[in-house]
Amino acid sequence: MRLAWRPASLRVRLMGLLAVPLLLVLAVSVVADYRTAVSLTDATFDRALLGTAMALASRLESDDDDGPLELDLPPAAEAILRGEETDAVRYAVVDSERHLIAGDPDLLSSDLRPPPGTPGYRDARLGDLSMRVVAVTHESHKLKATVLVAETTHKRDQATARILQTVIGSNLLLIATALGLVYFGVRLGLRPLDELGRQIDQRGAEDFRPVPTAAIPAEARPLAAALNRLLTRLEAAGQAQQSFLSAAAHQLRTPLAGLQTQLDLANQDLPAEVRPRLTRLRDSVARLNHFVRQMLALARSSPEAAAAMSFQTMDLSDLLEDCASDFLDGALARGLELAFEPAPAPVTGAPWLLREMLANLVDNAIAHGPPGSLVVIRCGTDDTEAWIEVEDAGPGIPLAEAERLFEPFYRPRGSPPGGSGLGLAIVREVAERHQGRVAFHPGPEGRGARVRVVFPSVTKSACQDSEG
Repeated sequence: MRLAWRPASLRVRLMGLLAVPLLLVLAVSVVADYRTAVSLTDATFDRALLGTAMALASRLESDDDDGPLELDLPPAAEAILRGEETDAVRYAVVDSERHLIAGDPDLLSSDLRPPPGTPGYRDARLGDLSMRVVAVTHESHKLKATVLVAETTHKRDQATARILQTVIGSNLLLIATALGLVYFGVRLGLRPLDELGRQIDQRGAEDFRPVPTAAIPAEARPLAAALNRLLTRLEAAGQAQQSFLSAAAHQLRTPLAGLQTQLDLANQDLPAEVRPRLTRLRDSVARLNHFVRQMLALARSSPEAAAAMSFQTMDLSDLLEDCASDFLDGALARGLELAFEPAPAPVTGAPWLLREMLANLVDNAIAHGPPGSLVVIRCGTDDTEAWIEVEDAGPGIPLAEAERLFEPFYRPRGSPPGGSGLGLAIVREVAERHQGRVAFHPGPEGRGARVRVVFPSVTKSACQDSEG
């Protein structure tokens, strides 16, 4: 199975682009610091070794001008010279004929013979020992001799190791500090983008306001501008869809209403034997009209269409008063009684959507309520929430099936004929468009049903300001 490649985040990319050069700088810095420190250390040890050679050269003397050179080195001084605890020291005094005057014959193999006044240095191996050799040429009258002093490199190696540890440790600390500062700097620098993402994520589906660009870094402003253009196009598309649905609703309702009117008129003039057929046809047209109205309402309440709607602050109690007369004919035809219990319940929403939601709740209650029963329509507020509910005295429904009631086209067993199964689906769509929720509850004493829709409430002052 091929794994899809996912590009690294901007934070990871910036960290990588900054970390690689910093690590390269670390490597160069370690090498440069190490070489400098080792060079200074070697120079210090070389000066100490040269001091020993110069001290030995100062002990060369001759009995007369033409006599051989001799090294006047007391045994105690030689013991001090050779008594170094860490490094072994060897020395040799060689005349111009390469004859050993004093010291260790092992150094005769060295051909280091610098000119007078200029010391010479060389790394050499004497047996299994790695040594550093310095040579000084001494002239006295007509006689010339070379003083060779060799010292093992244990102290030099130890000093080099300490230098390497110190250099690497200090540079690692420096680079870790720099990377830490870079990490927090990148996080701080990208915080406006994180805030932009959070603001966009918190927006509802109906919010097409432009993204504010004042606090956005200049590098991200082209992205924000492109996003604003996309929001504008989406809003225009939603408005176009809403206009189409409104026109379609008008164009479909008009001929269906005219057809039903003509059927009602024809029913009066036709013979009695054909009237039952015409009545069934008229009922079918009425169901078709109701079904088309609900289908269009469901489409207009979808996120794609509802996103372009303008919401306003309104009171649910006003909605109950405005729609009361619309429900009376249906209730009287079924022999039901309607009761309204309005209370202040300010919300922010689309008035026609909330009216459609209420119509479907009441139609559903009227369809399921037995003749002579009561349908109660009420609204109010609880703490920070506003609600509207419709209660009927119908047969009710088991709570196990309550959630399925809000699925499109679902009709529980025993439902009266003529329904489409879209009423409660429309109710839930409208509730979701208003950041609300809908719940089904049993009626009083377990009889009937009570459907409550809860919305985020707004203050009464905001409602008055909107009406003003």
